Amino acid sequence: MMKKTKEVSDIRPMNDEDLGKFWDGHEPEDFEGWQEGTLKFARPPKKLIQLRLEPRDVRIIDRESKRTGIDRAQLVRSWVKERIRQIVNA
Repeated sequence: MMKKTKEVSDIRPMNDEDLGKFWDGHEPEDFEGWQEGTLKFARPPKKLIQLRLEPRDVRIIDRESKRTGIDRAQLVRSWVKERIRQIVNA
């Protein structure tokens, strides 16, 4: 038995929560005229750097990471970016 397709225009306007529930029970293929999008997301390239720190400094970073709930690398990255902004805006 073939599945009857619906029109996308038959979908009533919904808030984010209702849309989430709707798409939990439906597939895009259920709708006539559906096609795969070509939108691609790309992150800007980043460079990896390594640095050596004293064990005491690493403990301080780890303690602050645990306190704030921010990953160690993300925390250090945010500190570096903050300092760069200060230099650039000086």
